[in-house]
Amino acid sequence: MIGSGEAQQPEVRIVRARQGRLVGGVCAGLPDAWGLGTNGLRLIFIVGTLLGGIGIVAYLTCWLVIPAESQDPDADPVRSVVLLAWATGGLVLLVLVAAAAAVATVFGLGWVVFGLAAIVAGLSFSPLRTKIPSIAVLLTLGALTLPAVAVALSPLRLTFQSGQSIVRPKLYRDLSQTVYHSGFGTLLFDLRRTHIPASGNTTLRIDAGLRRTIVALPTNECVRVRVNYDIHLFPAHLAALLMGRATTAFHDVMLFGRPFGYGAALGTQGTTTNKSTSSSGPWLTIDFSSQGGGLYVRDYPNDVSPEVTPQWPGFRVTLEPRPILRGEPKKVQTQIVRDYHGRLQRERASQQFVNSQMSGPCAA
Repeated sequence: MIGSGEAQQPEVRIVRARQGRLVGGVCAGLPDAWGLGTNGLRLIFIVGTLLGGIGIVAYLTCWLVIPAESQDPDADPVRSVVLLAWATGGLVLLVLVAAAAAVATVFGLGWVVFGLAAIVAGLSFSPLRTKIPSIAVLLTLGALTLPAVAVALSPLRLTFQSGQSIVRPKLYRDLSQTVYHSGFGTLLFDLRRTHIPASGNTTLRIDAGLRRTIVALPTNECVRVRVNYDIHLFPAHLAALLMGRATTAFHDVMLFGRPFGYGAALGTQGTTTNKSTSSSGPWLTIDFSSQGGGLYVRDYPNDVSPEVTPQWPGFRVTLEPRPILRGEPKKVQTQIVRDYHGRLQRERASQQFVNSQMSGPCAA
């Protein structure tokens, strides 16, 4: 119990200051109660924002809970509930704006995003500036620019393509005239009817998306192939996660049936060349980069659809070992051996066909 001669300490109210504020007055009001420097407190919120956006959430919470300097906290008991509902809707809207800005930048529309950001910034200097809260302008600018800048600095790029895209050049040198792009669909280069010279070198530059790219070569002409590949697997893993898949199936690099680039977690890159016992034939250099999509390069017969059976002529065949017959009745043993020889005959025919076609015409 406090004696009558003791002076009571005045109650200290934590309020959002109106003087010296930059956004909502939170940092300018808190130092009066806690004895913290205004700039130091602002720095704490900025660091928290960079660490996963915690600073923005904390600042909005303080803005909702702490009353303004001239406001009676007991005058409107439902004010905090209403402001919380508005803040929740605003955060959802900001997340959607940030996602749209990131997606637009991925598809090369970053200039549109920054144009919208300039319009939003211009509202601060327009006659509407008294009707639009400064914090709304700043948060909208952050939602537009930060994801767009992050994507712009990353190698993530896609094109507007959903279905299959087929390129059938008439001349071999036409391949080097441009850089080919793809997005969410398969990209097929069908060179089986292209006029291929006896010598020379052509460079095929591909900036692919999330699905596989196939280069179909003729079966009766030797084309020596050199592949420089750089595959970014993070976009493919992210896309698989969003679609509810555990793995991505298209980030392999296959050159005449030989796989390359396996074992990397976030990306794979390297250079490979098909083995050639022939010193004749033109060179095809493929500079390939993708956002997770793989590359298949080999010869295909004219009656084979590469996009349907990219693994033609199949995988190398391993012959089945002779079955163990110990303990089986004589009649059962005879049937097992008969079935085994039937399978073995088919496997040998398949093995002979696959092995003869696997390495392509350059190894013939």
